[in-house]
Amino acid sequence: MGDETSTSASGSAQEPAAPAMQGAGSVKQQISNLAALSLRATVPEVDVEPIVEVCTGKFGDYQCNNAMGLWSKVKGSGTSFKNPNAIGQAIAKNLPACDVIESASVAGPGFVNIVLSKSWVAKRIQDMLVNGIKTWAPILPVKRVVLDFSSPNIAKEMHVGHLRSTIIGDTLARMFEFSNVEVLRRNHVGDWGTQLECS
Repeated sequence: MGDETSTSASGSAQEPAAPAMQGAGSVKQQISNLAALSLRATVPEVDVEPIVEVCTGKFGDYQCNNAMGLWSKVKGSGTSFKNPNAIGQAIAKNLPACDVIESASVAGPGFVNIVLSKSWVAKRIQDMLVNGIKTWAPILPVKRVVLDFSSPNIAKEMHVGHLRSTIIGDTLARMFEFSNVEVLRRNHVGDWGTQLECS
């Protein structure tokens, strides 16, 4: 991702966006929505979906990775941008002013690293503690999921490592249920019965 080449505070000369509210979707979705507005302002002639990924924390909380792809589309077309980094700078500058983003910086060939506002995160956590996590559980597009977890091989010795799949699977199931998704839990028993006899 390279060293940071410049830093830009979130927001630009645009009209401030409305503050992100509860029920507006996951944090990643909210950042993606803001990135989409910035992309439309940066390259209105190009129809592009925002590419937003979670960072490890070293460079920021989220990262918008559209600059290099956009450069391949606009270079040689009379664009005012000189390189992918310049596009990244414009994306960072055009992020709407809001209470979600603390700052945005550009690293390497246009990676836009986004830092969440600590006060916004604290307020969201406080809201969940006071009003319940369901007030901010993201609305998912799916209605029903099947989770195959635990699923130990009963022909082999069990050990503490088998708890990992069980705990992760149950955690995912509870998270889906919090978002009003119907969850069907399944435990596949391997190396048993007909499949073992025929092997």
